[in-house]
Amino acid sequence: MASRPAPVPHPDEAAKQVALADLSGELLALLRPGGEVVDANSAWTELLDFEPGMGVDALRQRLHEDDRLAFEEARRTVLQGGDVHGQVVRFLAPDGRWLELEWSCRLLADHGLLAIRGRDVTEQRQLAREHDRRARHLEQVNDELREFAYVASHDLSEPLRMVTSYLDLVRRRYDEQLDDTGREFIHFAVDGAHRMRALIDDLLRYSRIGGALPDHAPVDLDALLRTVCQDLEETIGEAGATIEAAPLGTVVGDATMLGQLLQNLLVNAVKFRTAERAPHVTLGARRTGGTLVLEVSDNGIGIDATQLERIFQVFTRLHSRDEYDGTGIGLSICRRICERHGGTITARSVPGEGTTFVVTLRDEAVGA
Repeated sequence: MASRPAPVPHPDEAAKQVALADLSGELLALLRPGGEVVDANSAWTELLDFEPGMGVDALRQRLHEDDRLAFEEARRTVLQGGDVHGQVVRFLAPDGRWLELEWSCRLLADHGLLAIRGRDVTEQRQLAREHDRRARHLEQVNDELREFAYVASHDLSEPLRMVTSYLDLVRRRYDEQLDDTGREFIHFAVDGAHRMRALIDDLLRYSRIGGALPDHAPVDLDALLRTVCQDLEETIGEAGATIEAAPLGTVVGDATMLGQLLQNLLVNAVKFRTAERAPHVTLGARRTGGTLVLEVSDNGIGIDATQLERIFQVFTRLHSRDEYDGTGIGLSICRRICERHGGTITARSVPGEGTTFVVTLRDEAVGA
C-alpha cells in the first residue's frame, strides 16, 4: 500500500504577516516606547535606511527642524494612549532629498509597542502646491483682465459719448447743407458709435459678473419674470411676441444676475424670429436630483447643431449685423451667470423650428 505524502506545513502566522507587510508600499514598523525599532517592513528600511535596533534619536536628527516640535508632541500623545492620524513631517532621505511623510501611530498596550504606518506623499503634496500656485496665478490674471475690461470700457465711454453727441449736433445743424452722400456718411458714423456703445455696455456687464460674488437670497422666479417682461414690454410688443410661462418656483441666488439671465434669453428668443410667424416663447421649470432645470423655448430660426456650443463663446455671431443686431456677448453673459450659481446652460435646436435653452441651477429652493 502506497504511503501518503506528508502534508505541507502551513507557514508560520508571523511569517505570513511579514510577507504581507513587505508587499505593502506603506512604511510599517514596530517601535518600543523608548524609540528603538523592533521590526520594520521593506518599504521602511529601503526608503528611510533604518534597520531594527536603531533608535528614535537617529530618526529625530533627520527631521526638518520646523517639524521636530510637532513630532515630539505627537509622540507624547501616543505614549499617553492617544492616536495620531495623518501627521505630515519632512524627513531627510539618504539621497539628500526632503521627503514629506504622512504618519499614523498608535500604542499597542498589550504588547508595549508603538505601531507606525507612514506614506510618502512628497509628489502628491508637490502637485497639490503646484495646482494651488497655478490656481492663484490664474485668479490673479482673471482679476487683472476683469479690471482691464472694466477700466478700458469705462474710459472709452466718455470719448465715445462726446463723438456721438457731436455727430448728432452736426446732423441737426448742417443737415440742409449736406447732400445724400454726406447724410449717409453721418448715418454710418452714428450707427457705428451706437454699436460700439452697446459693445462697451456688454463688456462692462460681462466683467462685473465675472468679478462679483452672487448674493444668496430667496428669488421668486415668477415675480422676477414678470418684472423682466415689463422691462421688455416695448421689445415684446414691437415683435408681436407672446410669452407663456408655467410656475417657475423659488431658488436661492442673486436676483440681479438671474434677472439678467432671463432678460437675455427672452431678448434672444424674440430677436431671432422668422418672417413667417410671430415669436412664441415658453418657460417651464422642474426639479430633479437636487437641481432646478429651467427651459426657455422659442419658435424662431433655430441653430445648426454644429454651432450649439460655439454660441456661448464671447463675441460669437452666427449672422451679419444686417440680419440681426447685437454684440455677441449676451449668451456668454448667460453662461457666466449660470456658472456663478454653480449651474450650466446648454441648447438644443431644430433649424427653422426653434431653440430650447436649458439652464440648470443648484436646487437650494425654499418653495416650489
